[in-house]
Amino acid sequence: MKNSKILSILVFIVFINTVHAQETKKDSIVNERETSIKEVVISSKKPLIKSKIDGLVYDVQSDPESKSKSLIEMMKKLPYLSIDSNENILFKGNMNFKILINGKETQLLNTNAKEVLKSIPANTIQRIEIITNPSSKYDAEGVSGIINIISTKKMKDGYNASVNFGTKFPKQEQNAGFSLNIQQNKIGISAYGGGFFRNNPEIDYQNNQQALSNYLDQKGRISSKGNGRYFNMNVSYEIDSLHLLNIQVGSNFSKSKSKDLLDSYFYQQDILTENTASSNNSQSKERGFEASVNYQMGFKKDKSQLLTWSYKFNNYDYTLSSISEINNRIENSSSRIDQDNNNQNSENTFQIDFVKNIQKIYLETGLKMILRKNSSAYDAVPENVLNSNEFLNQQNIYGGYFSAKFSVFDWSFQTGLRLEGTETKVNFTSTATGVKQNYFNLIPNISMNKKWKEYHSINFGFSQRIKRPGIIRLNPFINKSNPYFEVSGNPYLKPVVNNDVMLNYSFNKKVNLNVGLSYSFSNKVDIKVSTYDSSTNVTKTTFENSSKISRLGLDYYFNYPVTKKLNLSINGNAAFFLINGIVNDVLVKNNLFTYYLYITANYQFENNWNVNSNLEINSKMPAGLQSTTNGFVGSSFSVSKSILNNQLVFSASINNPFNKFRKSVTETWGEQFYQNNYIRDYYKSFGVSVQYKFGKLKDEIKTTQRKINNNDLSN
Repeated sequence: MKNSKILSILVFIVFINTVHAQETKKDSIVNERETSIKEVVISSKKPLIKSKIDGLVYDVQSDPESKSKSLIEMMKKLPYLSIDSNENILFKGNMNFKILINGKETQLLNTNAKEVLKSIPANTIQRIEIITNPSSKYDAEGVSGIINIISTKKMKDGYNASVNFGTKFPKQEQNAGFSLNIQQNKIGISAYGGGFFRNNPEIDYQNNQQALSNYLDQKGRISSKGNGRYFNMNVSYEIDSLHLLNIQVGSNFSKSKSKDLLDSYFYQQDILTENTASSNNSQSKERGFEASVNYQMGFKKDKSQLLTWSYKFNNYDYTLSSISEINNRIENSSSRIDQDNNNQNSENTFQIDFVKNIQKIYLETGLKMILRKNSSAYDAVPENVLNSNEFLNQQNIYGGYFSAKFSVFDWSFQTGLRLEGTETKVNFTSTATGVKQNYFNLIPNISMNKKWKEYHSINFGFSQRIKRPGIIRLNPFINKSNPYFEVSGNPYLKPVVNNDVMLNYSFNKKVNLNVGLSYSFSNKVDIKVSTYDSSTNVTKTTFENSSKISRLGLDYYFNYPVTKKLNLSINGNAAFFLINGIVNDVLVKNNLFTYYLYITANYQFENNWNVNSNLEINSKMPAGLQSTTNGFVGSSFSVSKSILNNQLVFSASINNPFNKFRKSVTETWGEQFYQNNYIRDYYKSFGVSVQYKFGKLKDEIKTTQRKINNNDLSN
């Protein structure tokens, strides 16, 4: 493993030196001929990053690497963002944030973001806004911040469209998608959609657990496959110069199947007392639908005034069914457990927003109401093995905000307050018990920004954010597919308030440099807690509001055009995590120093050929109060070719060519046990993709400046 890491780094360095040498040689030839050149045209590249008062904007179209990357792969090189070993996006090391598309929240990115972002080519995206300090107009949810993906640009009368297809192997991953924009007179239509297919071959995993005088050794093999599709359409109608109507609809669907074969060996005092062979076949389905209406009204006497009424409905269903068959080899007996769980989530949201300029002050204010219902029906056969129940969670959220932007002494300020009241009622139908929670949160926000000499910028901000538990954390369904482990949610969880102080410096000239220092802290965090029951030899895992978490982090980004054709960028972070909490009346600490580094070299050859090389280094990371995941090193190489005036793009890539497999290790510990879990998954992969763009537009599709974004909930 060490040799492969060293080889990866050496190949990366050789790549940079080679292309730099080629460029230097070519420059010398040009210098010899420069006396014969009568006119020289110098063109400068657009800066990839621009600073704004509440965060940063990354110009994806100006990055040549976007031609051959998916959107999730591009996010590895964006400031404040990183990707963990399971391809989950991290925002300042945190998974709690919100993703918007064109300023709007969509159901599919709340429930299936990883798969959707894999299927979207980066070159269909215009820019990505990384909002580190969201203003009070945004809902208070999203501890780390907001990622706003902008896919549309100024469009003219006519149409444009794109289609794309990509595949990877040996893990079979196929993605296909399209985008379409049509503008005709006062009507504009923007749509995108796609689908994906996954077929993951069988991989090995292992659980080892030491508990007092007992020892558990489990060896398993798991395979899975699944597919999904999504669609979203936005229609705008400009009634006249002062009135605009916008309608949005979207849907998504996915399903998956998995097969898990597990051999368990349980020892007491070094004597094998239990030996079971179990198989678990499970299947799940996800279905989501959303629709919204936004009506924007302007005023003749004051063009800065805008009044917007909005309504949104969305529904999300998730079902899980599994059959577990357990054979006891010592007792020569067998048993079977059938489990079914059905989650349903529906929301009705009403919102009104008003904006106005008063001299040099830009004011925003609004009211919002969310009526939400979460339900879960679960059962098992036989019933004496698992409890059966029906769970209903009704949650009403009432919010109001006020925000102002203004400038004083060459400093720009953004400040505001947001008040959110929450009413929660939980009922357990079968046991006739319930829980009620009512609470108010006053959320302050302030951002300051100063720019000088056009390319220096400094930002300072403080904000509070709320993390409310979603249906996955609240659902009390107990999963017993593994006979030695039980996993469930906790319907009694309470929301968490996070405090964040940040300082950011940006330099944007030939070199792009961004450095951010932040400190965040939360109390009574709803975090996973594991306990070992020595009477049953079962480890139980659930969520509890029992921990404190703080992070002191340094996030940095550097982009340097070494030559006109060779570009080098570095994205990374270093952070101290301090996590402590109570488990079974015992104080547990999980303090860790972490780091992330992603280096990219890009070279543009003649005739629209483009080559990329990437090196990724991840450290050991906390995975909760009692868990950590191991670090890893990755590398990738890709090449792309554009033809037909950049309308048709072909690309090919190889990821991690020096390691066929990667061992992903999770360590978990408690007062009475230590557990080591690892999965040996495929790491080396090959991929190809093709995209075709066509059409032409002449006029801009208009959309309302205010829309509904329910940024208040995390799963």
